[in-house]
Amino acid sequence: MMNVYHPSEALATQPLGQEPPPFHWLPAMLRFLRRRWMTIVGSAAAVSGLAMLYLLVATQLYIATTSLLIDIRRTNPFRQQPIIADSQYENVWVESQVTMLRSGGLARQVVRRLDLLNDPSFNGIGRGIIGTIIHVAGGLMGRTGSDGEADTQRREIIAAEKLQKLITIRRIGMTAVVEVSVRTPDPVLSARLSNAVAEGYLQDQLAIVSALSSQASNWLRARTAELRSEAVAADRAVQDYKARANILETDKGQFAEQQLGELSTQLSAARARVADAQSKFDRIRSLNTDRLADATMPEALENTVIVGLRKQYLDARRRESEWSGRFGANHAAAVNARNEMAELQRSIQNELNRISDTYRGELEVAKATEAQIGRQLSELAAAYAAANSDRIMLRSLQSSADSYRTIYENFLQRHTQAVQDQSFPIPEARIVTAAQPPLKHSHPQTILVLAVGMVLGFVVGIGLAVMRELLDRGLRTPAQVKLATGHDCLALVPWLPGRLRVTSGGSEAEPAVRQLATQPSALRQVADQPDSPFAEALRGIALRTTWRRRTHGGLVIGCVASQPGDGATTIAANLAQAFAESGHSTLLVDLDLRQPNLTRALAPQNAGGAAEVAEGAMQLDQVVWRDTQTGLHFLPAAAGRSAARPARVLAPGRADRLVAALRAGYDRVVIDLPPSGTNADAGALAELLDGLVLVTSWGGLEGEALAELIDGLGHDKLLGVVLNRVQTRRLKSYGVFSHGSARHLGAQARA
Repeated sequence: MMNVYHPSEALATQPLGQEPPPFHWLPAMLRFLRRRWMTIVGSAAAVSGLAMLYLLVATQLYIATTSLLIDIRRTNPFRQQPIIADSQYENVWVESQVTMLRSGGLARQVVRRLDLLNDPSFNGIGRGIIGTIIHVAGGLMGRTGSDGEADTQRREIIAAEKLQKLITIRRIGMTAVVEVSVRTPDPVLSARLSNAVAEGYLQDQLAIVSALSSQASNWLRARTAELRSEAVAADRAVQDYKARANILETDKGQFAEQQLGELSTQLSAARARVADAQSKFDRIRSLNTDRLADATMPEALENTVIVGLRKQYLDARRRESEWSGRFGANHAAAVNARNEMAELQRSIQNELNRISDTYRGELEVAKATEAQIGRQLSELAAAYAAANSDRIMLRSLQSSADSYRTIYENFLQRHTQAVQDQSFPIPEARIVTAAQPPLKHSHPQTILVLAVGMVLGFVVGIGLAVMRELLDRGLRTPAQVKLATGHDCLALVPWLPGRLRVTSGGSEAEPAVRQLATQPSALRQVADQPDSPFAEALRGIALRTTWRRRTHGGLVIGCVASQPGDGATTIAANLAQAFAESGHSTLLVDLDLRQPNLTRALAPQNAGGAAEVAEGAMQLDQVVWRDTQTGLHFLPAAAGRSAARPARVLAPGRADRLVAALRAGYDRVVIDLPPSGTNADAGALAELLDGLVLVTSWGGLEGEALAELIDGLGHDKLLGVVLNRVQTRRLKSYGVFSHGSARHLGAQARA
C-alpha cells in the first residue's frame, strides 16, 4: 500500500499479536496538522482579532481595595476579661459581618452620605451610548414625576443596587481580614467608594454598639435596683431569724457547732489519758514480787529510789554468790548477804506499792474527767439536735440571701461595663489598609485576554479541523482506494489548470481531410508536455493497463468517471496519446452520446461517428479523424440527431458490431464513456470491453459510494482507479511523498 497512516489502514495492516511501535500516532498527528494548519491558524487569528477588538472597545476599570479586620477579640480598656470564643463561632461571626458589608442598607447609606445621585461620574457607569442619549433626552424633556420623594427613593434604591454590583467583598482565606473592593472606570471614584463603604460599616458598628449599650444600661440600672432591694431583704430575713431562734455565730461559724467541736476534742484527749493511766496501773500490778529486782519496769527506772535499791540488791547478791562459793551457803557472811537482799526486796516492793497508789489515783481522776466531758457533750448534742429544724430554715434563708447577693453583684458589674461601653464605644472591626487610587487598570487584562483569545482560537481551530477531518470521507491516497474498493490505484494524476480549450500554437483542425488540431490543450498534455508529472502519470496508467490485460488482438479500454466533472474525458484523451506515443496504433472513441464533450473539442464539424458505424450507415475509415503529430486516430460520437438516441446505438447487436470493428482495426482502443453515476451506459458496455479505468476526483467521493459504483460496473472488468486532479502540494500531508511513475505506484501497492 501507499505510505499513508490511517486508522483503518493500521487495523488492516498491523499483524495480530504485535504491538504498535512507540509514538506510532505521531506521524499521523503531524500530517493532520499539516493538512489543517490553515483552519487552525485562521481560527486562532480570528479569535485573537476579536480579543484585540474587545481590548480596543472595552472600558478600562480600576479596582481599589480597603482591608478590614473583624476583631472579635477586640481590646477594650474597661473590659476586665477578653471575649473567649471558639473557631466555629468566630467563623460564623466573620461571615455574618461579610453579609452585612454586602447589604443593601449599607449601600443606601453610602449613596446618601456621598450624594451619589448627583455624582455624574457615578451615574455614567455602565450607561453606554444608548443610555447616555436616553438620559440626555430625558433631561431635555424635563421628565417630571407625580411624587418627588417617591422618585428620589426609587433613584436611591437603583443607585444602591448599582453600587452593590460594583462592590466585591472577599474574605482572605479563614482569617478575620475582609477586603472591600470597588471597580469603576475612575480610579479616584473607586478609592472613594471603597473607603466610604468601609467607614460606613464602622459607623454602623459604632451606632449599633452605642444603641445596644444604652438600652442595656437602662435595663440593667432598673434591674440592679430591684436586685439590690431583694438582696437586702433576704439578708435582713436571715438576721431576723437568727435573733428569733437564738442562733449565735462567730467568725468560725455557729457557736453551738464550735462548742461541739471543742468538747469532742477534749473528750478524745480524756479518753487517751484514761487509757494511758490504766496501762501503767496494770503493768505495776502485774509485777512478780519474787522477781522485783530482775523485772523490767520502765517506770522504776525513772525513779531514783528504786534505781539505788536495785543497785544495792545486785551488789548484795554478788557478795552472797561469792561468799557461798568460797565459804559455803551457811557462812555468816552469806547469810547476812541474803538477809540484806530480802530487806532490799521489801524496800523495792514498798516503793512500787507507793507508785501503784499514785497510778490508781491518776486513773480515777482521768475517768472522772472523761465522764464529766461525756455528760457535757451529750447535753450539748441533745440541744443541737433539738435546734436542727431551726438551722434548716436558716440555711435556706442564707442560701437565698447569697444567691441574691451574687446576682446583684453580677448585674452591678455588667451595668458598670455597659455604662463604659456607652461612653466609649469600640467597633468590632478596624481598617487595616485604606484604599488608594490605583495606578493601573485591572480590567481588561491585556495579556490575559490575548492569551485566552489565542488559546481559545487554537482550541476552536483544532475543533473545526477535527470536525472537517471527520466529515472529509473522500479518497485521497492509493491505500484508501485499495481499502475502500479492493482495487489498486493506477495513478495520482496532478491537477491541470484551465478548461478544455485550444491555445495558440500548432495547426488548426481540417474537417475536409478529417485532421485533428495540434494546438496545445489539456487533451494533448502527454504530447505537449512529455516530461510533466501529468504525462508520467498517464504513461504509468498505459503500462499498468497493458500488464493487466494481455490479449492477442486489440486492447479495448473504457474510461468512465464516477460522476460528471471528474475528468474522465481528459484522462481518456491523454491515455490514448500515451498509447500512440509508445508506437501502438491507437484509436480514441467518444461514446458519451448524451454529452459528447470530446467530440465538441476535437471534431465539432464531423460528418459521422460511432453511432453511424454501429448502425452500419458508414464504415470506420470514413469517420475517423487523425492526429498528424502523434498518429492518434479519433472516432467522434455521432453526427446529426443520432446522439440523442444512445439506447438505439448501444443496443446489443450494434454495440457488438462497433466493438468488433474497433478491435479489428487497432492495437489500442480507448473509449470515453459517460459517467457511471448518471446512467447505465458504461455498465452495459463493460461486458464488451477488455477493461475499465474508473476516474474519480481526488477527495471528491466517499469510499462507500465508489464501492457501490464498482459493484455496478463489475469487479472483473475494472483495471483500477485513477485519482484525478490531485493537489500535489498536499500529498505529503496524507503520507504520500511521490507519485506519477508506474514503478513507484506498483511498489507502493505491493507494499
